Amino acid sequence: MKKPVVGVTRPLTAEGIGNLWQARQFFTYSGLGRQANPAIHATLIEPQHVAAADDPASPRSTGVQPQAGFESVTLLLEGDLEVRTSLPEGQPPVVLGAGDVLWNGVGHGVLTETLAGPQLTQKGGTVSAVTLWVNLPAAYKLSAPHQQYLPAAQIPSFVLPESAGTLRVIAGQWHNDLGPAETVGPLQLWDVHVKAGHTVTLPLPHKWYAQLLMLTGKITIDFWPDEIGSPQLVLLDAYGDGTTFTVKEDTHLILLCCEPLDEPIVGRGDLVFGDEPHLQNAEARLKDGGFGKL
Repeated sequence: MKKPVVGVTRPLTAEGIGNLWQARQFFTYSGLGRQANPAIHATLIEPQHVAAADDPASPRSTGVQPQAGFESVTLLLEGDLEVRTSLPEGQPPVVLGAGDVLWNGVGHGVLTETLAGPQLTQKGGTVSAVTLWVNLPAAYKLSAPHQQYLPAAQIPSFVLPESAGTLRVIAGQWHNDLGPAETVGPLQLWDVHVKAGHTVTLPLPHKWYAQLLMLTGKITIDFWPDEIGSPQLVLLDAYGDGTTFTVKEDTHLILLCCEPLDEPIVGRGDLVFGDEPHLQNAEARLKDGGFGKL
């Protein structure tokens, strides 16, 4: 049995993040993320122009963001970015190019800042990206921050049956081939391109919720009466062993499918814990400088 579609939604209206970009939320931990836990947040940065900086020493930036209790995953689609992290001390900035992924385990708390990369800073250009948050189990929320930089060249890509398109395995596996990301809990994170006119079946674990983030294109899918365009989010039920969809226009989507995490979520902003005392402790540590300095 294929996974039924629970619902289809559009991302919220774009909001400015610092002076770098406009971002649209697909879902957050205060809504759908509670059901799909540990997939608790997804944001779309649609293609947009970033002007060159007037002063190259002050590139455009999201501003400094305190984060704790989850793993932040950035999939850069276009442009270049520089990501700075406060902990561990001395951690050099990571410069991302198109197709690269940064898997940032923020753990007990870090300060992060995303800036326009060298090319965007000097010449301006187009940037687009997807950011995801994967919730950490309570036992790992106070772990030390860590980072995984996954260059595009190290992310395996596979041709789908009947040459329907390609599938990049960022985390999890495609048949017997594993993605490079090391994850706390089992999950699948795939970057999928499918050509118009093809029908594709993707196998997915039974009892795991899945999200299809439609970035471009149009599909029809089992258990949903209408065509699904972009940008839209498709939530698939936990029960079932995969999904089948037919592509009406060339389509690019991100698929995230995780083993359920049946734990409470208490958060404020970018601090996400399992109860109020741990959240308040994180806020106190942040106030006292425990998240480090940028």
